Amino acid sequence: MSSISKSQSSRQGRGEVFAIIAAAGVGARYGGSLPKQFVGIGGKPPLRRSIDLMMSNEDVDGIVCAIPCGFEWAYESTCGDIKDPKLLHPVVGGASRGESVRLALDAIKECSPKYVLVHDAVRCYCSQKIVTSVVDSLKNGESAVVPAIRPVDSLMLRGSSIDRNEVHIVQTPQGFKYDVLCLLYEKYKTVELSDEASLCGLDDIRIHVVDGDVANKKLTYKSDVGECTTQRVGFGYDAHRFSCDGNRTLRLMGIEIPDHPGLDGISDADVGIHSVVDAILGPLGEGSIGEHFPINDSAWVGVDSGVFLEHCRKRLIRFNSEIVNIDTTIVCESPNIAAYAKAMKAAIARCLLIDESAINVKGKTTEGMGFEGRREGISAYSVAMISSRASID
Repeated sequence: MSSISKSQSSRQGRGEVFAIIAAAGVGARYGGSLPKQFVGIGGKPPLRRSIDLMMSNEDVDGIVCAIPCGFEWAYESTCGDIKDPKLLHPVVGGASRGESVRLALDAIKECSPKYVLVHDAVRCYCSQKIVTSVVDSLKNGESAVVPAIRPVDSLMLRGSSIDRNEVHIVQTPQGFKYDVLCLLYEKYKTVELSDEASLCGLDDIRIHVVDGDVANKKLTYKSDVGECTTQRVGFGYDAHRFSCDGNRTLRLMGIEIPDHPGLDGISDADVGIHSVVDAILGPLGEGSIGEHFPINDSAWVGVDSGVFLEHCRKRLIRFNSEIVNIDTTIVCESPNIAAYAKAMKAAIARCLLIDESAINVKGKTTEGMGFEGRREGISAYSVAMISSRASID
């Protein structure tokens, strides 16, 4: 797992207006192996779009993101190239939106903010006009400000019609005096609500409404994106001979096989992972494992092949793609692959951050035929199906 870079972790800023980007959810309703805020949409993940929105607004002095635990690598992949000091070190969120925002509020306390904006990362098509309207209202004396639109559909509550002119559909960013929001979260720390404006209702704090925009839509389901997907299949193959070096350890699909001769190779010679890597790179048009990790580069001597899978994971994000399934066949007379298949599936799933159900591992023998049958080495074949999203820009 990648860690947040030192250049990000050391940044700190001061100013009147700070933006908290709420990105700590896992997006269960959206589906997929990656939280939707990190999934490439139109060539750019929603989180990056929301960060760019706040970065380019002259009224915003600092930005902090609340991200889900275990996805620090995805944040680094999405935002690691940003060097602007406005973007502060992210916080790992909690079990709920409220807890995540509270952690972010604490993280910017030393910056002495006067106002704070809380924005959903997946409202990634918000306009600068909305941000500016919220900030201007705060600076003009309002304690709580929300953008909102009127519903266009007819509304009913428990079978009775509601006057839609009396109803607002609330959006983000929602703006508050920093001290007001901190006090609300402290006072109602055990209350879980869907947004910060709801806290104001518990304390009779007046909410000022500014114009939102129908384009400022929260991406909740895949159908909200309206994007086309294509599926491509990749094939990978690798083979290594058994080593005469008694110190070599046999590793297959990320699992160490005890009491068995190892394989020769520059890295740990994990033929299973190497075949998976090529199967993933193929549909992306990214060549072969050797092009990304040349055998004449000493950096890869003895390296865990899981590093190669992590590289593939980042390339998938870059190309707005995700794994549908992987099927791997390992050909050898020994060891008995069936005895390790379950552990192998778990190891690959952990590295690629996908569900184990998307992975299949099986072993085959050649009944004494070929180099595998003569126990000279092991080969592996993998097929991967990759789903890619077309740009909507």
